[in-house]
Amino acid sequence: MDPQIIQLSNIEPEQLDGFLSIGWFRAAQTIFTTDILYFDGQVFDTIWLRIRLHDFVEDKKYKFLARKNSRFRTEIEKENITPAHESLYNTYKQSIPFEVASSIHSLLYGDSDKNAYNTWMINVYEKDTLIGTGCFDLGGNSAAGICSVYDPAYKNYSLGKYMIYEKMQFCKRNKFTYFYPGYFVPGYARFDYKLEIGKPAIEYFDPVQKNWFSL
Repeated sequence: MDPQIIQLSNIEPEQLDGFLSIGWFRAAQTIFTTDILYFDGQVFDTIWLRIRLHDFVEDKKYKFLARKNSRFRTEIEKENITPAHESLYNTYKQSIPFEVASSIHSLLYGDSDKNAYNTWMINVYEKDTLIGTGCFDLGGNSAAGICSVYDPAYKNYSLGKYMIYEKMQFCKRNKFTYFYPGYFVPGYARFDYKLEIGKPAIEYFDPVQKNWFSL
């Protein structure tokens, strides 16, 4: 299936739930779906994932990361991009071997100055220095993880995974049913980390049967 894209000016919480439930996902101020991607001239399948938050428990990996990062201050709040966020994003962007959006504002807003989504942020600080940040969208009973970036000097703290876990914890505390981390790509290891977060509560979307199944 070729990518399908819808431009948005507004989206209600229940509409986002509906799109997520059939394998659609946010890109800037659009929502899209696809079941194939091209990397390095090759065609790969995309497998959309979600986590049943009712069945998500604090596994050993989360407990380990929570202890390891307990020295930092972690806050979750409504999205508010500051110069500190853009500086951190730029530092992160220079440390990775693939192309990403030019800024965190561009990643979320594209060419728009308005956000159709109910976006929240997780921020991780060492004292008053921002070392990690991530964004996620809230629907009615579902949430979607959009990005997680961190200062590469703190790579050994696995802040990317830690922030995804914390987003899920926040959503579970607030009685959400599902958390959608996006897709993974069989045969393309960059996305495999998503398969390790939230086991055994992970489901995948079958685009032929239009249904979700336990991974």
